[in-house]
Amino acid sequence: MGKRKLKAGDRVIFESHDEHCLPFQQVGIVKRYIYPHFHPDGYIEIVDKAGDTILYGEAGKGIQKAK
Repeated sequence: MGKRKLKAGDRVIFESHDEHCLPFQQVGIVKRYIYPHFHPDGYIEIVDKAGDTILYGEAGKGIQKAK
């Protein structure tokens, strides 16, 4: 993700894995994005439509803004 800055409310798509370790594309909404100067990617919290957290942690390179 590099120096890209996402904002709360942005719709994003990222790769996730099911219980059998098979990859699939997951869509969510950025709830919180913290971008400290000392971390190259920042930290992100992504929620689903119901508001449940589906990803929380380092904002890796696989997170892209959905079109």
